[in-house]
Amino acid sequence: MGGGAVKGTAISSVVDDVNRLLAEGRIARDDLEAQLEREDLEILEEKVFPSNWYPLGTYGRLSRVLLHAEGKGSLEYLVERGRRSAERLRQAGLYAAQLKVDRDRWGERVGQMMVPLGPAIYRDTFWRVDVTDVEGRVSFAIEVDVPADFPDLCRHQTQGFIEHAATYAAGEPVEVTSERVTDTRLRFRGSSRR
Repeated sequence: MGGGAVKGTAISSVVDDVNRLLAEGRIARDDLEAQLEREDLEILEEKVFPSNWYPLGTYGRLSRVLLHAEGKGSLEYLVERGRRSAERLRQAGLYAAQLKVDRDRWGERVGQMMVPLGPAIYRDTFWRVDVTDVEGRVSFAIEVDVPADFPDLCRHQTQGFIEHAATYAAGEPVEVTSERVTDTRLRFRGSSRR
């Protein structure tokens, strides 16, 4: 498999939701065949294994199908998918040490979680976190080196994931923004007042 890859744990809900839309008749098989590549269609028909790697391009194209068919083109839909993904991980007890309320160290906790988790979800990525605390205002910046084929739609889902984790750890709302700085660098910023 060439190019970047995403772990099965991340792509499985996207595959499930595209298959659900297909089963409900909300998207036609012909439409999927026009929007997707052969390898994408094959993945829709396979069992997704959580520990396997899948092409980033497939993840992006399936996310695009969902964005238009279910999200009505709103990028907030993708951000919300990321939030729900983080909540599923938390409910499953994964990364429990990092995903717990800690008003004094929530920025550090988000960094402790994302630096190893990011590359475990997205192959060939490198994550750096910088946390600052100035007069009770905690903020962080996460910079991620990504393969050039990293789909921008996946950036929005990652933004929602980070926002949910940070909000949970802070015990109050944390706003997270994201941008694609270059073809191979993403930046996420978050802040909250304690």
